[in-house]
Amino acid sequence: MKKNFKETSKTGARVWLFQRISAIILFVLLILHFVTYHFINKGIIKYTDIMEKMKSPWFNLIQFIFLLTAVYHGFNGIWMMVEDYVHPKLMRIVLFGIIVIIAFCLLFIGMLTIFKVSNL
Repeated sequence: MKKNFKETSKTGARVWLFQRISAIILFVLLILHFVTYHFINKGIIKYTDIMEKMKSPWFNLIQFIFLLTAVYHGFNGIWMMVEDYVHPKLMRIVLFGIIVIIAFCLLFIGMLTIFKVSNL
């Protein structure tokens, strides 16, 4: 199987680097998320405690950055796999469109959840 590398992305090294940077950011935000949800608390975690935390703009900002980084990291990884294994140009364009639509839908649902719950 011959692959024409001129038709693939010319930004492979940059995309690879951003994938690694987003992984590091995700790791830090995951630890921060886990600590704020599970360790900074008085006794048993209750629904009201979480709702109180979600009224803080800083908490919501961290959750929003976490959401953005997770969506970018996940769908960038999927796109890198599509680029490596799907060779017909039309199929890659169709898959890219589907990936972008799903990513924006998930981002929208996540943002709606963060901002809706914070306004309760």
